[in-house]
Amino acid sequence: MIIVEDHPVTRDGIRACVERDGRATVVGEAGSVEAAKALAALAPDVALIDLGLEDGDGRVVISFLPPATRIIVMSQAPVGAVVEAIRAGAHGYLDKGSTADQVAEAVHAVLAGPVLPPEVAALVIGAFQRGELTPREQEVLRALTKGYDNREIADEFGISVRTINRHLENIRAKLGTHRRSELIRYGRERFPPP
Repeated sequence: MIIVEDHPVTRDGIRACVERDGRATVVGEAGSVEAAKALAALAPDVALIDLGLEDGDGRVVISFLPPATRIIVMSQAPVGAVVEAIRAGAHGYLDKGSTADQVAEAVHAVLAGPVLPPEVAALVIGAFQRGELTPREQEVLRALTKGYDNREIADEFGISVRTINRHLENIRAKLGTHRRSELIRYGRERFPPP
């Protein structure tokens, strides 16, 4: 397996969990998207990937791994980012607060099928059923990531604050979060500044 995580201490902890369990061997590690590209040639059975890497989005790593590699996303990202990672090809999700036993078990279990905690599975299924953000919702989310308040977003698009509030309610429902800070974080991950 390979580990793609930009925090060395976290990477060391994951490796220790896996090695102590003994059912998998870590054959490579990377802390960035660029460094992870070289690991794709190893054709690992399992890849454990953080979504927020020092030089980009972990979903980019998913795109260049071999199709046979089983991928677990390990992150504290909002459910919308997890859903996008699954759409990009991930087979499982672990919260960064997972125990050593949970990490080791997930690495083993993902070889047989998807690995999603029940509460996350329900959110992911709901997000798939609700669908993608509309183009207008994407525009509103981009404006939100620029630090605009609801009045400024409304002025930007020439629509009412009430309509902006409705768009934000729809975005929250689709992403499975009610916190503005999580919407902003998700928006920055999905629509990074040029």
